[in-house]
Amino acid sequence: MNKLALSAAVAALALSPVLTQVAHADDTSTPVTTNDYANWQNDFFVAGQLGQTQFRTADLSHDNSVFQNVRFGWRWNGLIGPEIGYVYLGRPKTDVTGDGSTSLSVKPRAATLGVNAKYNFYQNWFVTGHAGYMRSQTKFDEVSGDLGARYKTWNNGLYAGLGVGYDLTNNFSVGLNYDNYRVQSGNSTSSEYVDAGHGRTNVAAYSASVEYRF
Repeated sequence: MNKLALSAAVAALALSPVLTQVAHADDTSTPVTTNDYANWQNDFFVAGQLGQTQFRTADLSHDNSVFQNVRFGWRWNGLIGPEIGYVYLGRPKTDVTGDGSTSLSVKPRAATLGVNAKYNFYQNWFVTGHAGYMRSQTKFDEVSGDLGARYKTWNNGLYAGLGVGYDLTNNFSVGLNYDNYRVQSGNSTSSEYVDAGHGRTNVAAYSASVEYRF
């Protein structure tokens, strides 16, 4: 089982109480639970994440980079709903020749569309999960001395993640997150320009996040 499938499975398991809560949200006979206090967050939110990525591939000698993500979304009854976002997965690189004379860097970024959920399991503490589709753009930059070559490709992919956090106020919260992006890069002609063919890579992202609900 790859990292993406594992992330999605764990997120689904961790957020199973969300589905139960949604199923009974309109049932007036359902007892009040610890998550009912969160109904003030049943509209829109904006969230930002900052951290580090790790590319799970042997093709990159420097596989760590900066991770940035911004998401906009909505949750029904503060529990589950759609989201859109934009993610920057950094700019890792590799030494192509082994002597430092030629390097190749990749810079993937993506627009995302998916489903997100949030569940308060104890007072202000909560767990989150999200998953969906992404449309990525990857820029390749090969440098050899004073010469360089650049190439750009577009591909489809999937993402999933989970997190834990704390509501500081009714509108503002902080959290820690793990996300996994199944990134495709390159195509049948990219190797002709930058010595990089089509490939698939799992990108793990570890981040801290802030969220504002309004």
